[in-house]
Amino acid sequence: MSAPPAEGDASLARRVVVIGAGIAGTAAVIAAARAGAQVTVLDGGTGASMLATGALDFAPWHAPLAAHDEVVDADARTTLDALGGYLVPERGATLVTTAGVVRHARGCDRALLDVAALVDPCVAVVRCARFGWDADALARAWGPSYCAVDASVLRYSDEEVLPDAELASRHDDDARLVWLAERLRRDLAAAGGSYNGVVLPPMLGVERGRAQDLSRLAGVCCGEAVALPGGPAGLRFERARDRAFRACGASHARLRARGLRIRRTIWRVETEEGVAFEGHAVVLATGGLVGGGLEYAPSEAMLATTLPARARPPLRITIDAPVWMGVNGRALELPGSLFGATPESIASPFAQSAMMDRAGILAGVDGAAHGVSGIFAAGDVVADAARGWLTSLASGVRAGAAAAGLTATSARRSLAGAPAIRP
Repeated sequence: MSAPPAEGDASLARRVVVIGAGIAGTAAVIAAARAGAQVTVLDGGTGASMLATGALDFAPWHAPLAAHDEVVDADARTTLDALGGYLVPERGATLVTTAGVVRHARGCDRALLDVAALVDPCVAVVRCARFGWDADALARAWGPSYCAVDASVLRYSDEEVLPDAELASRHDDDARLVWLAERLRRDLAAAGGSYNGVVLPPMLGVERGRAQDLSRLAGVCCGEAVALPGGPAGLRFERARDRAFRACGASHARLRARGLRIRRTIWRVETEEGVAFEGHAVVLATGGLVGGGLEYAPSEAMLATTLPARARPPLRITIDAPVWMGVNGRALELPGSLFGATPESIASPFAQSAMMDRAGILAGVDGAAHGVSGIFAAGDVVADAARGWLTSLASGVRAGAAAAGLTATSARRSLAGAPAIRP
């Protein structure tokens, strides 16, 4: 990989570096590129977005219904359109889960069955010998609108034990999808019912959701149930993300950021692999505790003898960056003991408004980090933000657009030899 351009190089004009390639980082990349910036995204590996189940929410799904009625603004919808794999109907979506729950969501992966789209739903739940899939038990749990039906949806004997993602990838093949549609038509006719929906295990594509294609071929609305994290939905996000990066001209580097430093108005992002990238703005979209952008590191975790050498807050960002960590709008305070706070005092469900759920980088509405120019934060790494897929999407859109807007001014200052902006 070539060395980064020298400071003051005109090629740095309108350059944004995004750290993190989850939904927040992806939204920031698309928004910054749409605003005219040259974007490099550093992808350090699997994060929380790869654990997505395909249900799109602004807040945890069991939150009050009002949290699911937030508006998806035009910029967020444009980003979803760029990804191409998601639906956000005005009415929201109603989804069924492999845990036996029927739940509301603001939107969904196109591979999932949106029961709200069916009029007077009468839904067939296919019986098949898949681990963790009990059609009869699920139909009883979901309610009287669901009926278990025998269906030959597995073509080979190994498909009884294949991981969900491997089975789903087989349905990227058009011929396999035609085969599945023929079996569904035959078996639904043999069952004798009048079904306007079919729900299947998570198996409808990895490159992209194949539910609409299957519905057209089978003549009935088909879709997956929401499955456990780590299934095909996360892989479909990854494929859609990579297509979106190529379409907007972003440079995608699969490297892990280690830290960032500023010299004059140019930020230098250093990676663990020894490669550096430069730009006038950086978006931190590294995720929270699940995504690896934050870590639980209380005082007692420090290497020491009998007592820790010093006290420190129990949470910190995993990248060396000059940002303030905080919660409830305030910087994190040092614990009153060298041994730090007990985990149960800062975590759900033991504490109300738990620090572990809310701590992160203190930032403004547009993601601008407090106390430093040129750094923006997006997604679960932001303090006091709701931990939801759509919330992270909207946060990334705002941070990416704001970073691109800042680069024009910063680039002009750098090329004109303006005084440094220091954190």
